[in-house]
Amino acid sequence: MKRLSLSILLAAFCLSQGHAQQSTPPGPQAPPGPPEPSASSSPRVGPPQPPGAATQPNAPAVVAVPVPVGSARPNGPVQKSLVRITVTEQEPDYRAPWNAGTIGRGVGAGFVIDGNRIMTNAHVVSNARYLTVERDGDPNKYSAKVLFVAHDCDLALITVSTPNFFKNMTPLQFGGIPELESVVSAYGYPIGGERMSVTTGIVSRIDFQLYSHSSVDQHLAVQISAQINPGNSGGPVMQDAKVMGVAFQGYSGDIAQGVAYMIPTPVIRRFLKDHHKEGMELGDALQLGVRALTVTQNKTLTERDLEVAVLDRTKARRKFRRIPLEALGQLLGTPR
Repeated sequence: MKRLSLSILLAAFCLSQGHAQQSTPPGPQAPPGPPEPSASSSPRVGPPQPPGAATQPNAPAVVAVPVPVGSARPNGPVQKSLVRITVTEQEPDYRAPWNAGTIGRGVGAGFVIDGNRIMTNAHVVSNARYLTVERDGDPNKYSAKVLFVAHDCDLALITVSTPNFFKNMTPLQFGGIPELESVVSAYGYPIGGERMSVTTGIVSRIDFQLYSHSSVDQHLAVQISAQINPGNSGGPVMQDAKVMGVAFQGYSGDIAQGVAYMIPTPVIRRFLKDHHKEGMELGDALQLGVRALTVTQNKTLTERDLEVAVLDRTKARRKFRRIPLEALGQLLGTPR
């Protein structure tokens, strides 16, 4: 009897478990995904891509960078006006005048102005025994001579007698006094090379300074921050294609940095005015000579007898003029 009841309970339990499994709803199924692309499938057509986008899809966009282009030369083709001056000089020995003196060689700069003349510094051609001038693009060296020198303002004029030397040269024009903090450019042939050099700076000061070449007195000078080195002397300092001054002196690096000076145009114009006023070249000054007289015992000399021969080379006709001694003082500008 117990075995029968146990079998009935076991059968009822099995029937209840089977009914629970049938009544449980099925779980959600994942939606079908897109088909995997095959190697043989054709690519999807889209908008055009720049070159390299297909191989580098994550590359950054290419940005065009502007290349800086140098502006036009503000002072024009200065090479057609600048010259390189080589000087063979012989400095006299004033302590021992019978000695010939030491021979040296120096290099300076100059620039062409009107009248087939070249302007430079007086200290460049001082004590010169031989001058040569070179121009840009020409391997030849041309012999030059000094026309006029003013040691007090450290300016000089030279020229070249070779025909056609000035044919392709451009004379430079003079400007005024530059303003403070305005930009200027210095041209020349300083140490470190044989080609033209350009340094740029600003006008730092306008004042009266002692010119070191003569050390006689003070003249108007313009201080600039452009580097002035040996070889820059006599070169033009330019602004807006006009000469604002002539580079001539500066402090050494042991004393000051970036302190250089130029001779301004008012001093230059006065120098040129004196040259035109004189109207003669260096060495064309009055040359004096005394006439030899035979003096007898009964002869009494008077001032009329002491005449001098004066060579006047400022005229078209170069001839001797005989001037009494009493008029010589007036001619030379000295009182009797």
